[in-house]
Amino acid sequence: DIRLSYDTEKSVERARRIIAMYEKLGVDRKRVLIKLAGTWEGIQAAAILEKEGIECNITLVFSFLQAAAAAQAGAYLISPFPGRILDWHKVKSGRDSYSPGADPGVVA
Repeated sequence: DIRLSYDTEKSVERARRIIAMYEKLGVDRKRVLIKLAGTWEGIQAAAILEKEGIECNITLVFSFLQAAAAAQAGAYLISPFPGRILDWHKVKSGRDSYSPGADPGVVA
């Protein structure tokens, strides 16, 4: 729930409820991936959940610092936005485009 992106406690509660619903239906928690925003609060929620065996995907990652924080939190999956990386490189380099093989968002 994107409305919880800046609330660690509520993000953790929501994730636990989702896992409980799946487990009640006989679905193992290892088959469920909880998606959390790459905000400080979302990354902190991932750290808590990962310790409970609830695997998390940190998304809305636009910077190396977000990715590093998510990795340090033990996130199962980190999903950067390559398009945003490309946008940054275009602004900084003054170039209009890159070939697919040289796209900084993909190469990163």
